[in-house]
Amino acid sequence: MNIYDNIRKVVKDYQKYVTEPIFLIDKDGKLIYSGDESLSKKEGIFAVNREFIERRDVYEWQGMTFYNIFVSGWRFLTVGIRGTGDKAKNMVMLLSMSFEHLSNQVSKEDFLLKLLIGDLDRDEIEYYIEKYKFEEKDLYRVIIIESHDAIDDAFKIVGHIFEKNSYQTVILSSNKFAVLLLESVSADIDKATKTLKDTIESEVYIKIDIGVSNKAYNFTDISKGYREASIALKLGKKIDNNERGIYFYRSYALEELLLELPEDVIKRFLEALTDGELDYFNDDELVSTLNAFFRNSLNLSETSRDLYIHRNTLVYRLDKIHKLTGFDPKQFNDAVMLKVIMTFVKLLT
Repeated sequence: MNIYDNIRKVVKDYQKYVTEPIFLIDKDGKLIYSGDESLSKKEGIFAVNREFIERRDVYEWQGMTFYNIFVSGWRFLTVGIRGTGDKAKNMVMLLSMSFEHLSNQVSKEDFLLKLLIGDLDRDEIEYYIEKYKFEEKDLYRVIIIESHDAIDDAFKIVGHIFEKNSYQTVILSSNKFAVLLLESVSADIDKATKTLKDTIESEVYIKIDIGVSNKAYNFTDISKGYREASIALKLGKKIDNNERGIYFYRSYALEELLLELPEDVIKRFLEALTDGELDYFNDDELVSTLNAFFRNSLNLSETSRDLYIHRNTLVYRLDKIHKLTGFDPKQFNDAVMLKVIMTFVKLLT
């Protein structure tokens, strides 16, 4: 239900107690409510919108009284009632005040939250972009920060990291919030998220996990970014065993696709390739070793540095994995199979 639907619903209740018919015209000049069905079919009713579009006071036209409601300089709604004179003027002003109050009920914080979860239609988004003076063309990367602890102090830290007009913050729950970071600031998103994580953890003394959308979106499509960041956070924590703490959607697109497969298909696949021996893939050392190896593109030197172990120790672990599973992680095709198996095991547990 959009903002015009809400107003239309309310005016129908008002009409029960008002003798004269009420009329509502939206920002596009469309008659969205008429208390007189015969008038609703007359093309001329739309002319009032074009002729008096910029009027800021009460005006009369063809035996009716109208008033335009403006939001941040643009006409949002025209309210009309049949009749002229002081009585009609007072009534149309009273109705307009009521509708203005109704349109102001969603706060900036609520707007951003509804925007992320996709609970607004295009008209509502355009309305609140104007109301709260956002730039319609701005693109934002969505970053979700989550902790097992309360995030009040972490929420405040964001303002110490990024410039005031370069981001928006949205509280999602007592331990989770989102940062909408302007594309110009998030060009180096790896650096930005690392700075965010390091600063919060060092100054607030809480452990956090971060999910990041694949790209920046405008407000109309930003719910897609929220979905991507949410999926990255959920799958990243589950599959990577909380090793990294920063999870990018682009790293889990395959996992999201695999998640769409029916559970019986996944189980059949695992049974065929592992003979039902899945305990290996719940071993912390095996999982952390493979995750690091995949993260470093199967590079032995980079992986050993990442894990702070000797190269020979890494080779020993990889050979052990080969012996246990029958797949050699140093071979690309086998590494892909191991990655898929690990993903399925994590998703099913």
